[in-house]
Amino acid sequence: MVTLTPVPVTLPKDKVPTKKDIRDIIGTFFVNEWPSVDPTTLNMSYNASYSNAHCFVERPTPATGVPAEPLKVFLKFHNDSLGVLEAFKDLAPSKQEESTFCYEYGRLGLGAKLYGFFKTQDGTLGRVDEFLDARNLEPEDVEDTKIRADIAKGLAAFHVLQPSLGKNKVDSYYEATIGGLKKYHRMDKLKALGKEGAVDMDNMIDYDFGTKLQKVVDRMESMRAKLGWCIHDVQFMNVMVKNNPKEGESKVALIDFEFVMQNYRAFDIGGHFMQKMFKWFDEDNKIARCKKYTEEEKRHFCEEYTRQWNQLTGDSDNVDQVFLEAEYGYLLAITFDIHNMLCFMCVEGDKDPLNLRGLQKLFEEFQSQYSKLEMNE
Repeated sequence: MVTLTPVPVTLPKDKVPTKKDIRDIIGTFFVNEWPSVDPTTLNMSYNASYSNAHCFVERPTPATGVPAEPLKVFLKFHNDSLGVLEAFKDLAPSKQEESTFCYEYGRLGLGAKLYGFFKTQDGTLGRVDEFLDARNLEPEDVEDTKIRADIAKGLAAFHVLQPSLGKNKVDSYYEATIGGLKKYHRMDKLKALGKEGAVDMDNMIDYDFGTKLQKVVDRMESMRAKLGWCIHDVQFMNVMVKNNPKEGESKVALIDFEFVMQNYRAFDIGGHFMQKMFKWFDEDNKIARCKKYTEEEKRHFCEEYTRQWNQLTGDSDNVDQVFLEAEYGYLLAITFDIHNMLCFMCVEGDKDPLNLRGLQKLFEEFQSQYSKLEMNE
């Protein structure tokens, strides 16, 4: 378990750290060069978000000698975003468990190294991580065979991890999700919010996602779909494309493990296919302006995934098996997003038309895939 380290910093009431705060936090873990850095010389970019605020920091290159400590680091400040998602509060890892997971993942060379897990004097939890010279994955990127293959191999390597994190029962995840979906089924408050946002949500709110999700889970069980450590939140902002990868190194790195739990591996694979259609942090439209994953692209992804899975596990899975699992995983991932968006909508009174239209698109995708797999029969 990663040690929680107190830092001599009290954040302002708005929780936005000053440059001195940042210097002092980093200086707790890098004690030779960082503590003497003049805070005014720091290049710092702070971004607040609903889930976790984050901060990129760079210090000047020393005038003499080769720096012994990183010049650039990445800080994450945790918010209690799971407080809204009540259904998963006993399933998702704690912030300390998440940090331990990140530390173990980084030590394998698969992602960013974790330098420290801290708590400020005002009680804010956060991490100091390695800075990745990378950008967020864009929907068009997965049309590049190299990037698509590296994502597939990255997910396979992630799914077969053996972290110290205690395993949850997959049944518990679906009991929580199905229970949550049933809670929002036919809820008048959600229908009213839809109307206030000028998006008619009645058909979606009246749709019995809970019962249909149970049928999908039963199908997964009957086909003996395989389990693994899943990220769950596989939206493209959580896949980084490296700007200058070393020769032979993967072009991508996976980040944000707030919802890491055991689940069907198909959840992440199908979820990745589905997320190509969305840009959740776009200010103009949550629905990406691009074509869906093609059948050929899905097959190629599953080929690369299967090869990596078999190499790491010694299994002899075939591509058709993984592809079929992913087709059902597409539905599993959609219900995760729908559940979370309905929960946020209910708790926060969200009626943003862009969010509502994105939610409606998820509904349409679920209906289409459910019908395609002949689940209505």
